[in-house]
Amino acid sequence: MGLARVGNSTDFYLAPETGAGELATNGEALWGGLPLDPVTGAPLDAHGFRDAEGRLKRQATRYRIYAYSDAGWPTGEGEEIVLGSTIGGKTVKDIVWTVHVANKKLNNYSHNQGAEEVNLSFFRDGKTPPIRRPKDGPLDDEKRLATLVIDPGPRALSARGDAGKVAAFDMATPASAVAADGTVAALPDYPKSFPADHFALDLPLRPLDSLGDIRIEAKTGRLIFAPGFGNAAGIMVDGKPPSLEGSPIFIEHDNWFDDVSDGPVDATIVFEDGSVETVVGAWALAGAPGFAPQIRNVVTVWDDVYDVFVRELGLVPELHDGKGYMPGFRPVFDEDIRPLFQAVKLLRWNIHLPRYAVMAHDAIGDIKPADDPTAKLPNFKSLIRNPFVPSQDAVGAPLMPLSLGAAGKPFLSITPTQYFMLHQWHRKELSATPRKALGTGENLDRVTLVNGVAGRMNPGLQYPFVILDTHLFRRDWRKAGCGPFRINAASLDYSKARKDHPFLGVGYVPFRDAPVEPGDLTKFMAVPWLTDFNQCTVHPPFPNPNNDTTLYWSWPAERPYIVHPQALSHFDPANGWTPGEQVYAVRGAGTETHYPALHGRFQVQRDFVLNWYKVGFVVQASRLDPAARPASADDPFLEVASFFETTPDQKVAGWPTYNVPPAP
Repeated sequence: MGLARVGNSTDFYLAPETGAGELATNGEALWGGLPLDPVTGAPLDAHGFRDAEGRLKRQATRYRIYAYSDAGWPTGEGEEIVLGSTIGGKTVKDIVWTVHVANKKLNNYSHNQGAEEVNLSFFRDGKTPPIRRPKDGPLDDEKRLATLVIDPGPRALSARGDAGKVAAFDMATPASAVAADGTVAALPDYPKSFPADHFALDLPLRPLDSLGDIRIEAKTGRLIFAPGFGNAAGIMVDGKPPSLEGSPIFIEHDNWFDDVSDGPVDATIVFEDGSVETVVGAWALAGAPGFAPQIRNVVTVWDDVYDVFVRELGLVPELHDGKGYMPGFRPVFDEDIRPLFQAVKLLRWNIHLPRYAVMAHDAIGDIKPADDPTAKLPNFKSLIRNPFVPSQDAVGAPLMPLSLGAAGKPFLSITPTQYFMLHQWHRKELSATPRKALGTGENLDRVTLVNGVAGRMNPGLQYPFVILDTHLFRRDWRKAGCGPFRINAASLDYSKARKDHPFLGVGYVPFRDAPVEPGDLTKFMAVPWLTDFNQCTVHPPFPNPNNDTTLYWSWPAERPYIVHPQALSHFDPANGWTPGEQVYAVRGAGTETHYPALHGRFQVQRDFVLNWYKVGFVVQASRLDPAARPASADDPFLEVASFFETTPDQKVAGWPTYNVPPAP
């Protein structure tokens, strides 16, 4: 599931191929998670996130093919297949890539469920929540599918014949797909659809007329998918722009479209002898920018998906046998424990902790394999929130993590698998022998998911809560030989496409067997994503059975709340950077308020829709000038490339802060 991120520039950088919050194994002190320069392949420095005009570059995802001799996981192997490779004695002549992304948000179920937040439980036992825009008929109504789904159709490119070509997901570019003989076939009858075809629109920034583009990487034949441009479009109501303020909840505005998307990435290998081979497909997902790419969330998408596969799909039988965790399993510190500790250490740069809490976070991040766990964390059970004890969901301090929880849970818990690993470590049940290493392709799958935020998915920041549903994935991954973490993609027969009939249907619904179509992941996200991103800063717990007025964080790893701007920090050639005052990441005109629960955001939602691309990036300070000073694992993290005004009088007081006076 490649993670692309929108930007308002036509330029792009490549998605990171290292994990956020992970240090290189070669001893280099550069924290992972940095995107890559598409020309040099080097990690971006502080100047690489914007183009020459200051526009925010998109994050593109790069796809490649690996061949494995073993259907298990991990294999520890994997040969990349490129033009000229030999497979089973046959030479690769061409690779034809087909990508189909769509946006189905307005033809989906509503998040507006009163006092409850939609989660997977709403779909159990044959139930579903009410749908968005019920006045337009049921979800499978042809008119709904034709008008509420943004569907540019598929695009196909030949690695051999289409070098240098860009195929856009817009109305002007013809739809195409791979033919049975491995050539690119035009689809003139594909029923493409964009909002402007059906509605009078309010366009706050630019027309919503593209979901991005694909191209072939020079010399390698790999595929690059660059997503949309962060545009939103509202359906005019009685000749007036639709409001973004009046919805009962800020994630639900069913008169608005946005240009995030998702869909399958497929490849067909053409051999010199004319034979063809279909490759097991991947998935593209385009979401919100990640403004602190090196800072790891305490629960990543990898943690959540790995947990689901461990407990329900037999990923690691020696860890979990399908009935429970195996008491004799011994975690490996560097693989299973250290990543969480380093996430704890780095999160301090995006939130406003008091000094004693910063020191505590640093101490956790500095724990080493040889340290005595009971000495480092003597109060383990009273410090780490236990996901196996539901009553702890509503208990804040001193239980950690001290972040807001998923739908229906006041506070965040780490996953059951993370907790089990920590518990084993604390019992001194630790293995000194690394497990079988992931192959290069397998590790890219892992890294991609590491760099996404999970845990608090109501509905989520880039990935939706449905990643916790096994029906989303190929559950037969061992028998099918496709490997784990593969989307249960629908088979799309483009020969049946005709102009007068929508091609895509309702598609995937949690706990049902219907396979996954283009647009079926992002349709469960906020609409538009910008209102959710603006609002999810700090809140009181919800539900709030203890009437707690303390304000806690939502997604600080990718949506920074508090930052140390470069402009307020000091550089000394001998000692490096000293961080200055902390300010809100979203600040300046339009963000002012007397309500602490509303700080760090625009008070009018439309203002964020107009200004989202001005948010700065939080990076390791050595990235400001990598040639001048080598990286250190203890580098501070500073905000760069922000287009918001920065002044010393914007200084933010330390946590805790309170919902006093209570926000309206």
